[in-house]
Amino acid sequence: MISRAHCEVVESSHGTAVAVRVALVTTAAALAATAAILAATPSALFAQEDCKFMKTIELTEPAVGTLRVNAGAGSLSVRGVEGANEFRLAAKLCASDERRLEGLGVTLRGDRLDTTYPSSRGGLFSWGGNRYARINLALEVPMDTNLRVDDRSGIIHIIDTGDVTLEDGSGNILIRDVGSLTIHDGSGSISVSRVTGDFRLDDTSGNLTVDGVSGDVVIDDGSGSVIVSDVNGDVTVSDGSGHIRINAVGGSVRLDEIGSGSVTVHDVDGDLVVRDGRRERIRYSDIRGKLDLPPARRGSG
Repeated sequence: MISRAHCEVVESSHGTAVAVRVALVTTAAALAATAAILAATPSALFAQEDCKFMKTIELTEPAVGTLRVNAGAGSLSVRGVEGANEFRLAAKLCASDERRLEGLGVTLRGDRLDTTYPSSRGGLFSWGGNRYARINLALEVPMDTNLRVDDRSGIIHIIDTGDVTLEDGSGNILIRDVGSLTIHDGSGSISVSRVTGDFRLDDTSGNLTVDGVSGDVVIDDGSGSVIVSDVNGDVTVSDGSGHIRINAVGGSVRLDEIGSGSVTVHDVDGDLVVRDGRRERIRYSDIRGKLDLPPARRGSG
């Protein structure tokens, strides 16, 4: 990651390029925080939670190439283990009363991990107040396992696996060292690092940090800041609102439908194309391909 000061090009209100000495803001702090959380063991994550009525379940199943995970309310931790040949699950079932606890269940059979919950009438999504029912899942899989995850709410950690497809309702997501990655996310912050394939995101809200993608990056983000660094392929971002910072791209960068918020792009081997947005908010430097920027607005500045 780059942390040195550099000469950044800023478009003035009259369309003139002006050199300004600035310090590049990196994602080091965000990535360090992510690493600290991901380093926690599943047992440590379980121990941090208050739970009035609780039981634990441990299950194993011979591994197959792709595992489908249907998770509801609660956290999900998936870690790839070198040399493993089975799926190993530790589940913590937590509820506000015995009746809700009895309504919780987990099964691991073949290529499926499924969870069951009490009806919504029983307080499945009652995270506040005195009524709740949730399942925390800690899963170990072979490192080449592909994952298809459908998760309603809660923190998600995925480390050292194959390709990942994630459908998420809400909750923060931290993923590192995976194959290709596709995320359809409702809300919550997302931190991604070291993806060996392509990364695609359709996100309605929440901040995004991406560091290290071997393929292309495509982001359609409704709101929240976007920070992307160290990408071998192309980067395409459609962002409704929020700041955008892109650094160290081996291909080209294309920004579509950008709304409010500043845009900073640095160190791009290919082109920089901006199809929508105010030119006065676009800062760039070290673009080795062509520039295609929107015209400056008359009378701005």
